[in-house]
Amino acid sequence: MASDTDSSYETDSLYTDLSASVTSSIREGRFENGRRYHAHREGTYLLPDDEKEQDRLDLMGHCFSLALKGELYKAPVKDPKLCLDIGTGTGLWALDFADTHPDCQVIGTDLSPIQPSWSAPNCKFIIDDANADWIYAEKGQFDFIHARYVYAGIDDWDKLWRQSYEHLKPGGWVEHQEPSAWFETEDPGFENSQSHFWQVQTDEASAKMGRRFNVAHEQKNRMIKAGFINVHQHVVNVPLGTWDPDKIQLGKCALLNMVEAVRPSCLAIFTRVLGWDIVRSEALSAAVIKEQLSQKYKTYFKIYCTCGQKPEAA
Repeated sequence: MASDTDSSYETDSLYTDLSASVTSSIREGRFENGRRYHAHREGTYLLPDDEKEQDRLDLMGHCFSLALKGELYKAPVKDPKLCLDIGTGTGLWALDFADTHPDCQVIGTDLSPIQPSWSAPNCKFIIDDANADWIYAEKGQFDFIHARYVYAGIDDWDKLWRQSYEHLKPGGWVEHQEPSAWFETEDPGFENSQSHFWQVQTDEASAKMGRRFNVAHEQKNRMIKAGFINVHQHVVNVPLGTWDPDKIQLGKCALLNMVEAVRPSCLAIFTRVLGWDIVRSEALSAAVIKEQLSQKYKTYFKIYCTCGQKPEAA
């Protein structure tokens, strides 16, 4: 019978083989409307992956940290030995988890090779599509599977949670941290605002592409459907701007992220799906940014942290 050390890694050689298959063209990406997008499984992910977007992803990571008061995760994970971070992006969460859990091997996967060339000795990055069948570990291996801010990259959430369930050890945990892609406010007149028009168009266009953005609130029921037990959800309201005196730093961070996110989040889907030209897309983005910076409406979005456990008897 193989020991934990032996199985730990088998993934070392598997990681080396998979990493070697990444071609220079994948690392170079492709350009559209002045932004760079991933080349591996081209068109699968709807946002850019250039340096500007990488900086924004790190900024959003800081928003998560503020919203969760510095916690990396909410699931009651104990002494994990193998962790998977789906859609790792720039790899910061995976590296932080590896740093705080030195006895745990961490695998981060993403379509884009935008992770740092340096890494913790217990952290590996693999270029892979989470929508495809997972080949980088045997089923029933992971103690913890984590996914954060991946709504633009998943086309079948039920499959994602099924694969997560299959690849977890009995008793293991999955956690999904996701912002709602929807502004909310109690202020009257918002339904006639540029921001509301923008989010309606974004919601409809992303749904037509099979990658609806506003899905965070659905994941609790989807995890239960996949067979997870002890499913629970932690929700944080995140203000855009400084109107909430109890969340000023979080609000500043969220507003800055929104300003940086509006253009790239709609550019590809508006031009590809709605048939807009880049001028029209840019004009609406500018109007939304101006409206949000004016703080005319006290808007906020929600971050959903949804956790589920694979039964011990599974």
